[in-house]
Amino acid sequence: MHAPEIRSWNHIEFIYNPQAGNRLIRRNVGVVASKLAEIFPYAHVRINPTTGPGDATDLARAAAKESGSDVLVVVAGGDGSVSEAANGLIGSAASMLVLPFGSGNDLARTLYGRRTVTPTMILEAFKQEGAFSAPMDALHVSGSVRDNRGAQVPEFSYYSVNVISIGLDSKVAITADKIQRKIPNTLGMSYMIGVVNALSSDRSWRMRATMERDGKLDTVERDYVLCAIGNAQYYGGGFLPHPNAKLNDGLANILTARPLKVLEIAKLLGKFRRGETIPADVATYEQASSVHIEAVDSELVLTLDGEGYFAERVHVDTVPNALSVALPFSWGLPPAFQAD
Repeated sequence: MHAPEIRSWNHIEFIYNPQAGNRLIRRNVGVVASKLAEIFPYAHVRINPTTGPGDATDLARAAAKESGSDVLVVVAGGDGSVSEAANGLIGSAASMLVLPFGSGNDLARTLYGRRTVTPTMILEAFKQEGAFSAPMDALHVSGSVRDNRGAQVPEFSYYSVNVISIGLDSKVAITADKIQRKIPNTLGMSYMIGVVNALSSDRSWRMRATMERDGKLDTVERDYVLCAIGNAQYYGGGFLPHPNAKLNDGLANILTARPLKVLEIAKLLGKFRRGETIPADVATYEQASSVHIEAVDSELVLTLDGEGYFAERVHVDTVPNALSVALPFSWGLPPAFQAD
């Protein structure tokens, strides 16, 4: 991409999830709104809390339709809220600013090139020297899909901006989510129950994957314990399956780990946490512009940017330059963006 130029916007659409990060944003809405008004003194700042699933998508899409390139959509929440808002902005001229107020904040780690980044740090950097916009890719997902409650989703279509995960970690996440829905405020305990449940049941599945590289198709059939298809680098609250992923190279990064024993899984997760390369006898690294995955022996258990689904098959296409993200000018282009 070309050298960044300082941007400004006349409309600020501030979307926040009141439930994100143990309701941290709820206590800081006024502070963030005041800071945005200070950074963009001539802009109109509109504040919109989300009230349920899909709200961030609708609000972002409406703002982009109303103001086009003149609106900055500020999303304060976790990766789920960011993913929803991004789905409302795909293909539009609007820009998105991510303020990490969630529990995982994985896309923010990739976007800003820092394991630890706070909303205060980002807003202060914006205040000092302004911002610029950078285009990033997204992964379009379609297929035969059921939601995490088992209902079929007709004509399923979703854009993942972070990571699509299939297998063990998705099974953990879906189990934890079910427990959390039944018994609120038990996030830590529900996750541990999910881990125990996943490790005590099947840890081996088989898939058929057809990948497109440079216009050529390659089909492989393999056993796996997990498969992470990344647009970005981090997922799961700081795990790093794709340390070298670029957000604007037009490619999906695919890591597939073979079936493992419990202790081997623990070692694998440790390497993910540290961002180490996984040995070739444990996992395969691949890149593709698209990938079609079919379940061979049992249905796919997957998460898209943290949201759980079940599928017989999914098709993933990389969409280059799908949306624009706003970044602090003083920080420069992060490592996850490929320069011209």
